[in-house]
Amino acid sequence: MRRLLLLMLAALFVTGSTGSCAVARKPAPPDQPRTVILPESTRVSFDRVDLNQAPDVVRDVARALENTDSSTWVQAGNDIYLLISQGPRTRDYRVEIGEITQRNPRADFSWLDVKGAYAKSGPGQAPAAGPLFTVARVGRLDRPVNGVAFQFTRRGETAAGTTGASPAAPAAPPTPPAARKPVPVEQGEAQINEPAPNREISSPVRVVGRARHPGEEVRVRLVDGDGRVMAEKALSVSRDRFTEFETSLSYSPPASPRPGFVEVLAVTREKETSLARVPVTIK
Repeated sequence: MRRLLLLMLAALFVTGSTGSCAVARKPAPPDQPRTVILPESTRVSFDRVDLNQAPDVVRDVARALENTDSSTWVQAGNDIYLLISQGPRTRDYRVEIGEITQRNPRADFSWLDVKGAYAKSGPGQAPAAGPLFTVARVGRLDRPVNGVAFQFTRRGETAAGTTGASPAAPAAPPTPPAARKPVPVEQGEAQINEPAPNREISSPVRVVGRARHPGEEVRVRLVDGDGRVMAEKALSVSRDRFTEFETSLSYSPPASPRPGFVEVLAVTREKETSLARVPVTIK
């Protein structure tokens, strides 16, 4: 009996000691959140792409920008494409993309800074007859981007007989404004500043830009993706000098958002000529 009592006391002692140890044991420290430091800017690689080999969505946007001086970007799957269209004012130049930088000003915002130049074509090089585009596919990015900014400079061709280290000839003094003559145009020119490319629009849409045409009249038109004219307005412009304009187009909203474009065009002898075009999403 005494032995049984001793065994029970020993068991109680061991259990109490184990419980005391369990209470005294400190819990493991929680995992600390991992801090990820993003670089403020990173150089990004890119590849020139033939427009005919680009995805369908890139070619669709290119058709909407034909013969206009404009730059935009297109998301096609996991790839970002840069699209530069050249119109009458830049047709004598070639587009050179110098560098692309991904900038991360905030943890929730990132954008691409695209720098390039319009380089003067060499002597004897005739400008392209059809629509002129430059397409580039952006390389691997650290994170998705929220926008793209384009910065282009214009470079004239080097004077004949000079080397890279030779000083350039002094520039001729600018012509006084009173003596400056307007440049004659045969087909007309136009530029659309608002709405911006690929923006969603609603009725009435505000259209801002400038134009000139020998017929002294252009038309501002809203067209959907099926080619249906949703709104149109005629504007009087100068024959030689650019005329700034601001107008609005009212239309019946579609049942669901659909692609389309805002266009400035001229009608001469019942023939329509597109002077500027901007792709939009019509709501």
